[in-house]
Amino acid sequence: MAESALSLLTPEQLRLLHRWLGSWEVEEDLSWGIQGIHVLRLATESGPVVVKASEAAHHIQREIRAHRQMTAPLGDRAPQLLHGDARAGLVVTSWLPGRLVEGGPLEYSTDAFRQAGELLARFHQPRNETPSYDAAALNKLADFAERATGLVPATQLRAVRRLAAAHRPAPRMLYATHGDYQPRNWVEDGGVLGVIDFGRAGYRPWVTDLVRVEHRYFAGDADRAGAAQGPTHDGAALRAAFYAGYGRDPAEERDSWLLDNLLQALGTVVWSHDIGDCAFEEEGRRMLARVLERFG
Repeated sequence: MAESALSLLTPEQLRLLHRWLGSWEVEEDLSWGIQGIHVLRLATESGPVVVKASEAAHHIQREIRAHRQMTAPLGDRAPQLLHGDARAGLVVTSWLPGRLVEGGPLEYSTDAFRQAGELLARFHQPRNETPSYDAAALNKLADFAERATGLVPATQLRAVRRLAAAHRPAPRMLYATHGDYQPRNWVEDGGVLGVIDFGRAGYRPWVTDLVRVEHRYFAGDADRAGAAQGPTHDGAALRAAFYAGYGRDPAEERDSWLLDNLLQALGTVVWSHDIGDCAFEEEGRRMLARVLERFG
C-alpha cells in the first residue's frame, strides 16, 4: 500500500476498501487538488479500479446517485459502479481505459465532439417537469449578483439584474445532467469516447450541460481573445459537429438558455473568487461579458 493513500483516506474509508477489494495498491493519484476530493487508480486482483473519496458528502452522494439512476444509457461508455458508501464519502468504479480528451490529440477533433453530442443525447433522459426551477435559479442569480459586487463592473451587474427582472419563469422539464460536460471529463480509447466524473450530476434542464462547452470550445477567436484555453481552433465546426450528434440546439429554449448562461457565468466568478482561483475567476468574467454581448 502506498504511504500517500494513508494520508489521503480516512480510517473508515481504508477499512471499507480492504473489505470491498481485498489487497490493493495505489497506481496513480488522479486528484485535481480541489474541494478535498481524492481520486486514485488502484490495482486489485480483479483489475484496475477508480476510487473517489471525500469528506464533502454531497459530491460522493451525487456520484453514487448518478451511477444508480442515470448512467445506464451510456453502457460501457461510462464507468460502472462497484461499491459506494455516501456516509463514508467513498465510491469505487471500474476503470475506463484510455486518455483524457483534454490535452490530447482529439481535443479539437470534430469527430470527438460529434461523439460527445451523441453520448450526451443518450444521457439526457427526462425525469419530470417542475414549475420551481426558474424561481430557484433567479434567487441564486440574485445572490451571486450581490456577492459579485466589486468583482465585475457595476454596469454588468445592472445588466444582469435587468435581464433577470425581464425573465418570465416557466415550467421546465428536468433531465439527467452531467454537470461538467467538457473534454476534461471525456476519455478516448482508439478514437472511441467515454464519459467520466459524475460528481456534479443532477436533474436539471438539458441546456445546463451545454454552457461550459459553448464558452470554452465554441466561442469565436475574437470572443476567446486573451483566454489561455488552448490553440486557435474552428469553434464553429466543433459546435456544428457537437449539435449534429446531440440533435438539438439550445437556441430552441432561449429563455432557459439565457438564464443558465447568466447563472453559470456569474457563479463562476463568485465561486472562483471564494476559493482563490484567479484564472477561473477571470474565465467567469469573460463568460459574463460574452453572455451580455449576445443577450443584452
